[in-house]
Amino acid sequence: FMIALVTGGFFKISVLLYAAVIGTANLFKIKSSSRLSYPIGLMILFMSMTISSNFQEHLHEGLGIEMFVLYIPLSAIIPPLLLLVAFLKNRKDHKQ
Repeated sequence: FMIALVTGGFFKISVLLYAAVIGTANLFKIKSSSRLSYPIGLMILFMSMTISSNFQEHLHEGLGIEMFVLYIPLSAIIPPLLLLVAFLKNRKDHKQ
């Protein structure tokens, strides 16, 4: 069980780091995205150590604060707004 848990966590972090590197490279129009691997990896390492120093603080941040700051806006507010913008833009393009 622990081997599967650690392996799954490793692959999850690897995929998220890869997505962050590719997304940042596309955002800033950098041709070689591999140049961003170490800086973004170091930023993630630094942020993970500064956000919570122990497990209790990690649970408080993740279940209490982060739920209202990240999950609700990113899952309930922003997607309907983007859908509305897409409908309005698509409607405008079809009229022309």
